[in-house]
Amino acid sequence: MKEKHIENLTKGKKSGANIGSRGVPHRLNQHEQKQFNIAIKRRYMTLSFDSRPNLRNIWLKYAEAKQWTCLIVRRNQDGSAAVEHGKSMLKFGDYKLASSYAKESASS
Repeated sequence: MKEKHIENLTKGKKSGANIGSRGVPHRLNQHEQKQFNIAIKRRYMTLSFDSRPNLRNIWLKYAEAKQWTCLIVRRNQDGSAAVEHGKSMLKFGDYKLASSYAKESASS
């Protein structure tokens, strides 16, 4: 799996490597594409409570292709957050704490 294959998935095209599925949404809209590009620079994804699953799905594929530990910060409506770190889920009472944890984990 290569970055080019994932880029095709974000645009709703065939990946060319049989990594996508019609049952799993991957296509990103313009706003989500910006979030995805920021996540690439940070090496972790931040999702709000109302984010579509497309961003998470594409981030899982991208982290796997880059051989990065998959880090996803999930922001809740009440200001708390959770960090999906690989296969574990860590809960934080504050979004800023979760974000700094992800930042620290991504840089190491």
